[in-house]
Amino acid sequence: MRWFLPKKVDFLDLFDRASANIVRGVSLFREILDDLTDLQAKVEKLKEVEHEGDRITHEALAKLNSTFITPFDREDIHSLATRLDDILDSADAAAQRLVVYHIDHVPPQLKALAGLLVTSAEEVHKAVVSLHDSKKHKEALAACVEINRLENVADVLHREALGDLFANTANAIEVLKLKDLYAFLEDATDRCEDVADSIETIILKSS
Repeated sequence: MRWFLPKKVDFLDLFDRASANIVRGVSLFREILDDLTDLQAKVEKLKEVEHEGDRITHEALAKLNSTFITPFDREDIHSLATRLDDILDSADAAAQRLVVYHIDHVPPQLKALAGLLVTSAEEVHKAVVSLHDSKKHKEALAACVEINRLENVADVLHREALGDLFANTANAIEVLKLKDLYAFLEDATDRCEDVADSIETIILKSS
């Protein structure tokens, strides 16, 4: 009578795929900043990665709505799924602005913020993978602490970048463009911190 039992849905596998996809996407964004040639094609490639993230999120939420038994609280699954999706949304939005704004040079502060975002995304993936095994929850929490630290570093770098921008850029349009790009990347690191908060909540409830 096994077919009467509800099918188990591996939400953690979906989260693994989502976080790995985020690392792929933000790494691509950093590579774009290093070389702006063929910008439109590269940004379209990033958009494909962002669409894959959307598909994973929709799959997770659809399965959540149709699954009776879940590995942890339903609201925490929903929160983690949507917060993971938010990271890549911000990175994709920044990439789209590179095209719309006709960016032809990249200040070092923007590259530095992108580098922090990649490192944060890697820590997010590490934390998500560590959720599979309760013995590795300390590793997940350590990754969450590192994500919070990186977000604080990004905040400082963001403020310094804005200060330099307003002090040393005479072209007002250029100021507005770069200010917007800085904001999207700083927001993406904030979204990584949101994911860390969701993971910490899950571990706290399971302890």
